[in-house]
Amino acid sequence: MNLEKILDEAMRLDASDVHLISDNKPMLRIARDLVPIEGSEVLTPDDMNEIYDQLVKGNTDKDEVFNSTRKLDMSYIHRDIRLRVNVSLSDEVPICTMRLIKNELPPYESLGVPDIVRRMTYQPQGLILVTGKTNSGKSTTLNSLIDYINENQNKKILTLENPVEYKHHSKKSLIVQKEVGKGRDSLRFSDGVKNSLREDCDILVIGEIRDKETMEAAIEMAESGHLVIRYITYKILCRNNR
Repeated sequence: MNLEKILDEAMRLDASDVHLISDNKPMLRIARDLVPIEGSEVLTPDDMNEIYDQLVKGNTDKDEVFNSTRKLDMSYIHRDIRLRVNVSLSDEVPICTMRLIKNELPPYESLGVPDIVRRMTYQPQGLILVTGKTNSGKSTTLNSLIDYINENQNKKILTLENPVEYKHHSKKSLIVQKEVGKGRDSLRFSDGVKNSLREDCDILVIGEIRDKETMEAAIEMAESGHLVIRYITYKILCRNNR
């Protein structure tokens, strides 16, 4: 199975996601519809294992995470496009969901976000939450906000992500992006948040928060004189408030 051809077709058709599942043809999500790739063959368990090997590329840390947790979040680069990849299991066979990440972020002004959010980024400390359900545009909104700060403010911005999606380059601000996970830049989100206190950052951006320890560390960071921006899914926010 040629993964490169599948991804080329996804790029050509401007798909948002690629779904690779055994006993099905490769499927693309295009304008919210799931569409099989024309002329493609049904994926077999051997195909899926081959795709897994191609994605992991012999990285023992990633392989260990997958074997111990039965899932893996990672980034993958195809040509000049980054993809956010989730690998899990179905009937002991790997399945893959791949999100294509566009290289160019939409201008922050085009998102329809209230202007007060932009003005909040000039505060010297505090906590900004970007919330919403899955696939509602939290990541795009967050990264467009980072890009706006990068272009207009002289700050040190530190991001903690799993995986890193948009690659930012320092402009008026200084940006450091860290990937969280075994064998990556920071073992856990909570570790990265605590260490950021020693890194003299002005703004800390935290990817999805899934545990109490990380949430408490983020609040402590905000209270200690830093601006913390994080996104959290609506269902997790509701569960933590029960």
